[in-house]
Amino acid sequence: MKYYIWTIGCQYNEWDGARIRFALDELGLIETSSDDADVIIILACAVRQTAVNRIYGKINTWKNKKVVISGCVLKQDKRNLEDQGAVVIGWDKMEKIAPYLNIKNQEKFKDLLNKGNTASAYIPITTGCNNFCSYCIVPYTRGRELSRPINEIIFEAKKILSHYHTSKYRSGKPEIILLGQNVNSYQFGFAKLLKKLNDLPGDFEISFISNHPKDMTEELIDAMAKLPKVKKEIHLPLQSGSDKVLKDMNRPYTVTKYLQLVESLKFKIENLKISTDIIVGFPTETEEDFQKTVKVCEKVDYSLAYINKYSPRKGTAAYKLGDPISWREKQRRWRVLEDLINN
Repeated sequence: MKYYIWTIGCQYNEWDGARIRFALDELGLIETSSDDADVIIILACAVRQTAVNRIYGKINTWKNKKVVISGCVLKQDKRNLEDQGAVVIGWDKMEKIAPYLNIKNQEKFKDLLNKGNTASAYIPITTGCNNFCSYCIVPYTRGRELSRPINEIIFEAKKILSHYHTSKYRSGKPEIILLGQNVNSYQFGFAKLLKKLNDLPGDFEISFISNHPKDMTEELIDAMAKLPKVKKEIHLPLQSGSDKVLKDMNRPYTVTKYLQLVESLKFKIENLKISTDIIVGFPTETEEDFQKTVKVCEKVDYSLAYINKYSPRKGTAAYKLGDPISWREKQRRWRVLEDLINN
């Protein structure tokens, strides 16, 4: 049997796709193109409605094939997708079907994220999220936050590095990318984990995403500054430069607190690169609020920004606020920040 995996959304889905690919290869299935596949596997993203709409469009394109969907799927989307003939399998059921997908079963992984010629590999350190930002659906699809034990992460890192250093087909310095909706709240101490990874032998780099400003500590900033294998880059989501909008987003920090973190980071870490996430067009964002965001961006001087136009998602707290800002105005605000930061 031949299969094709289509992944949209965050790096977590990329890692989940790697787990599925490894499992199916172990069972003797063959990966191929979408045209030749008997089974299409979609790893869905529910963060924005536009992503869900793309899935509906793909199902129509693949209506003559068996389509299986997992990843982040809301209950109401699950019903609609099944009505179109897709099979939707949650991760809890997926791991019962194939126990070697369980992240705790390390011996089954072998060379799991180490295929291809890329010099980087993802290692999730947490799953789920406890923050419940008012615009975000992730806590409802991925569940509450759970941290993986340090020994599991170190074990996986050793296997990845061993494979990189012995492969004849790889070039460049390997990079381990630690994943979590909020790596700063890692239960067993994120700075401690970074130090243990930094102490592993070999020439490699360590990076991580994503950080929540409310949980950023001086201990973590010191670890970034002192540990030579940790890249001097940080992704620190701002989302808005307005305290009022941040409160409406349920982001429990102020602009002042955010800028203090940036100041500390830049003071302690030489040549630091800071990237960020920003949402424009949140329902309560006025032009004055938007201009405050522009001013923060000018102060911080980001190296890169992922700028998203607000999209209401049924089931989130912000959904009840409606969507009063026109798409044209969201596009204008997006362009202002895109030109300021990314161009």
